[in-house]
Amino acid sequence: MSLLKNLPDLFYNIAKSPVDVHLLHAKNLWQRSEVLPEYINSITLFDEYIVRNGETPEIIANAIYDNPLYNWTLFIANDIVNYYEQWPKSTIQLTQYVENKYTNPQATKHYVTTEVKNTAGNIIIPAGKIVPSNYSVSYIDNGINVTANPVVSITNYQYEEGINSEKEKIKIIRPGFIEDFVETYYRRINKNGPTVVANTAFDIKM
Repeated sequence: MSLLKNLPDLFYNIAKSPVDVHLLHAKNLWQRSEVLPEYINSITLFDEYIVRNGETPEIIANAIYDNPLYNWTLFIANDIVNYYEQWPKSTIQLTQYVENKYTNPQATKHYVTTEVKNTAGNIIIPAGKIVPSNYSVSYIDNGINVTANPVVSITNYQYEEGINSEKEKIKIIRPGFIEDFVETYYRRINKNGPTVVANTAFDIKM
């Protein structure tokens, strides 16, 4: 079932007078509901899913729910409002994006730490902290002074690749709950009924 078909109605009066009404019927594309609290707080509703290279919401919805038109439920579950910015890019898309964004994709973006542990296995420095290129740390390990330079460079491409990898981690609504979720969501976004947003054509701003 398509979300667009079930969005609430909008009516524009495209006539020049509020008396001589000529209504234009449209769909309220701006209408959006948050995930219901009883759903978002349920640990049994969602499964974790890793988006594979090149997978679209339609492909995932078809594989999980046997219905590609349930693609929009992935956006709702993950609070995605901008597909192009928030959905993970394929390898080809990511390469093109980085090449367009940076003059030199392989240039150093910044430096980060690698993990440092003492002989007891305790973490002295966690991995992934942004630091200067000459960063060093000194600590005592079993009575011995140790100095380490746990620094690696991250290129522009590696930086964007890391962001993209985080976007690949999404939540999906479990198949056993999807029909109930869809029905409840449609009911919620339509609870206020049709909306009139312009009384005359002069009120419509394009």
